[in-house]
Amino acid sequence: MKTRHAYLTVVAAAFLLSACTISEITSSKISFAPVASKATRAIITGTVYPETEHFVVSAFHDGAAPYFERLEASYNSTIALWATSTDQYWPLGGSLTFKAYSPASATGLSIDQTNGVTATDYTVQSTTEMTTDLCYATATVADCSTHPESVPLTFSHALSQVVFRVKAADYYNNANSTVNLSLKGLSLNNIYTVGDFADGTWSNQESLHDFTFLSNASLALTYNAQNEPDIDTVCTYLFLPQTLSSAVDATASLTVSYSIAQTLNSATFTFENAPVTIPLRGTITQWEPGKKYIYTLSIGLNDNITFTATTDVWTAAEAGVTVE
Repeated sequence: MKTRHAYLTVVAAAFLLSACTISEITSSKISFAPVASKATRAIITGTVYPETEHFVVSAFHDGAAPYFERLEASYNSTIALWATSTDQYWPLGGSLTFKAYSPASATGLSIDQTNGVTATDYTVQSTTEMTTDLCYATATVADCSTHPESVPLTFSHALSQVVFRVKAADYYNNANSTVNLSLKGLSLNNIYTVGDFADGTWSNQESLHDFTFLSNASLALTYNAQNEPDIDTVCTYLFLPQTLSSAVDATASLTVSYSIAQTLNSATFTFENAPVTIPLRGTITQWEPGKKYIYTLSIGLNDNITFTATTDVWTAAEAGVTVE
């Protein structure tokens, strides 16, 4: 089956520019063929930019002069592309560089020709912020006189995706003993939530914050028919890319609490452990933009909690169009 990619239409408004006249533009509208590594408003798997999503785009002529600035583009079902509310047109010559961010509802962002999409004190702390897949894109058409039918905008992720999964230890259920474990609480501690963003790079991370994902609740950790532990995903959120601090007074860590009911020779023993804190810094020392980090916690008896951490790269989808 041939994959159908969503295309974005963005158009250059010469009527608003003192540097361009009617004789300097063509009758051809500017269109784009962008894709998303993942979608933007929420954390969505897949590579097709969603038709419900809007983005903001600016264009710069010959790499300097603004051609149009901060226009919002949305899906136009008539042309099956994204378009701005007022049509924009290709210039007769020169180059156009397009810089965009998504979603359009993201606050505190700006676009300039030097640094692209920028933000100062961008915050990731509330649930809404932790599920807003902030993305950015750049595309250049070197010669507008032979412009393509549509220009690819491939959105890259600006944030890091972090997934927490949990399972019971796999060695407790046996012929003589069974164990029921329940996850009672899970929190993430000393995580930076504020930073500056420019040209795909984060800096000046600050404002440590604690996140509570499970509290005063209970998630049963179960075994399947083959007596193997089932793995449950507790949460999936986006965070500010950062180095995981190892400082004594600000160690990035997980805090876990759980309860255990063990049956041995028909007798059941139940207890709850004191919360256990585990430093996050280990084989993974930092969260990078556009990567997904999966932490799987294996919960056993007597405070025996171990975890493995793996990382999956959010790879950019092929746009299918090359602009030179």
